[in-house]
Amino acid sequence: MSFLLFLAAMQAAPPAVDPILIPPRGPEPEDQSLALAEAQRLLNCIQLAQQDPDAAIAEGARWALTDNGVDAHLCLGVGYENQGEWGRAEQSYMQAHARSEATNDTRQLGILVNAGRMALADGNAETARARFDTALASDQLRDSVRGNVLLERAQAHVALEDGTAAQTDLVAAQALMPNDKLVWLLSATLARRQGNFDEAGNFIDRALELDQDDPATLLEAGNIAIGLNAYGVAEQAWGRASAADPDGPSGQAARRNLERLAALLTAGPTIPVELPDGLETDSADPTDPQP
Repeated sequence: MSFLLFLAAMQAAPPAVDPILIPPRGPEPEDQSLALAEAQRLLNCIQLAQQDPDAAIAEGARWALTDNGVDAHLCLGVGYENQGEWGRAEQSYMQAHARSEATNDTRQLGILVNAGRMALADGNAETARARFDTALASDQLRDSVRGNVLLERAQAHVALEDGTAAQTDLVAAQALMPNDKLVWLLSATLARRQGNFDEAGNFIDRALELDQDDPATLLEAGNIAIGLNAYGVAEQAWGRASAADPDGPSGQAARRNLERLAALLTAGPTIPVELPDGLETDSADPTDPQP
């Protein structure tokens, strides 16, 4: 779930301009110019963080020295997030969240979820799940945001070895976001890992209906096909994934799986073929956080 999406989703005002520029609900008319200026400064920091995380962190630190408000710590958080410093990003987001609670800032749930995402990325699934629980208990989340938080919590459940709870969250997310391929891709991956290959096949078929050329979806389609002993289908899916993403993680994993499958088939193994545990699934694993 992207940082920008949460900031946009949690705004109360209608999106007459870019939602990131809309200040939190509450400022008096004389304060609106200041609020818009701070929103613009935060947007500039977010854009800077995508190109130069260190510069964004420095900007956030300067901002915190003079203001120490919500936006300054959000600036720091997004800088650390883009730098891959999950622990520091989590700390900054939690500082922003504390200040948002104190000022009744309407973005507080989105900020809390961002802190949960960082905790999950940093390996603290229990903390992440608790934060997602708090956000999902609110009736203020829009359906699309709630669906994405359910996906995040499903990852936390899997990390905590609670596949049943993860499955429940993914089913709920399917209802909220039926046209989001990631929902079906993660559902398929979890079902495969649980040994439910027929169900996994149905889920991956839906993901392919939404995007027939997505490398991660094609990689997972091949993984599921192997479980169903459909070697030709696996070979075709992995071949398309490799062609679509030759230098990316999905394409490279698909190519290595193709090489190993070819070696096993050439050696004349007894049918059915089962690839060893080294089967690579790195692009569609719900245990792998997507920061």
